[in-house]
Amino acid sequence: MKPTNLIWVLALAGAMTACNSGPPITNEDNGGTGGNGTGGGTGTGGTGGITEGACTDEENAGVYAGLEYTDEAGETFTGTAAAAAMGSDCIFGAGNATPPLSGCGAEASAVLSCFQAGCPPDIINALADCVASCVQDGTAEGSPPGLSDACVDCTGDTVACGAAFCTAQCVADTNAPGCIQCRCDNNCIQEFDQCSGLPPTTQCN
Repeated sequence: MKPTNLIWVLALAGAMTACNSGPPITNEDNGGTGGNGTGGGTGTGGTGGITEGACTDEENAGVYAGLEYTDEAGETFTGTAAAAAMGSDCIFGAGNATPPLSGCGAEASAVLSCFQAGCPPDIINALADCVASCVQDGTAEGSPPGLSDACVDCTGDTVACGAAFCTAQCVADTNAPGCIQCRCDNNCIQEFDQCSGLPPTTQCN
């Protein structure tokens, strides 16, 4: 059983499930925007540049077109919703899913153990890197070689952003207004929208 107090990470990785489930809308690379490095000492210092529309090229569109994922509860997702569901399940793994996901339980637990004092960037980045790798491996199961490095990095970055800035607000309830507002205030959701090129969320005004 997954620890209930770690559910916040699932929303951070899967924030795009409800809000970014349509077809990609752009394929533009502006060289990135850089990071803000804020967050009371717990931030990651930004991503060093965001590529716009990283998930919208022909290669990734082909992966999305053939992508299907059935989670451990038996719910089946396709296309971008499948990638989002994988991103959520990659936090702890889903061995009985199709395809099975090994997950990042150790990395997520490390974040939970340090978030109150402020996690060092290497712990946050380890979780982000693990989630990105897990999503790439999962999406490669049905459509090799899976989503591109740049595309899965968008998911890793949104996990890192939420873990760095919003763990305290999201640990009890990922749907709480304070949790959503924190992710919006720290551009976690907006930067995923920009990075991936998937339809933008309506959560942040």
